[in-house]
Amino acid sequence: MDRLPPLSATVLALAAVAALAAGCGGGEQPRISRVEGVKASGQTPAPERWCDVFYTGADAPTLVLPKVVPARTGERLPVVQTDRWVWVNLWATWCGPCRREMPLVLRWHEQLGKDGIGADLWFLSVDAREQDLTRFLQENPTVAPGNSVRLAASSDLDRWLAGFPGAPTGSIPLQVIAAPGGKVRCIRAGSLREGDYPIVKALFVR
Repeated sequence: MDRLPPLSATVLALAAVAALAAGCGGGEQPRISRVEGVKASGQTPAPERWCDVFYTGADAPTLVLPKVVPARTGERLPVVQTDRWVWVNLWATWCGPCRREMPLVLRWHEQLGKDGIGADLWFLSVDAREQDLTRFLQENPTVAPGNSVRLAASSDLDRWLAGFPGAPTGSIPLQVIAAPGGKVRCIRAGSLREGDYPIVKALFVR
């Protein structure tokens, strides 16, 4: 299982059972597998297949974050820079797949910079309880560095995602990637795969 539903702690156990019964995703579109990440010919598959939703043209939604607060007490609220790529990673302390993929997200972000692609990485926690996030970050100071924020109200998540037509809802981890100019290019739910970096890189250079 590569994703967990962003539900309150009181219903996580029931949600986990339901997710297992439903296969964690139901009728979602097929994505590129790890094996397909780089074809034998060396040609990188189209990144549109990596995304659950891929937007093109002027009708792509604009990235505007929901109301957020700094993830760490005492830090200032960062500002989204729309003149460069912006990558938003949605996660929660109780989400095992989210925690496992975060080192990979950081490594890919660093590699994008080495490859000449400027991108701001944001970590957006959907934890409902501030104290849970505070305690977790104190115990794990290297997790979610830099632009790290938390939803001011967990109930805002579905309303925010509804502003992105066709976006998957009800599960994290989730990636929202916007191109320079502020238009959302790609949204993907579910854990990232180690071998997908060439596809992600292709997405950022399109």
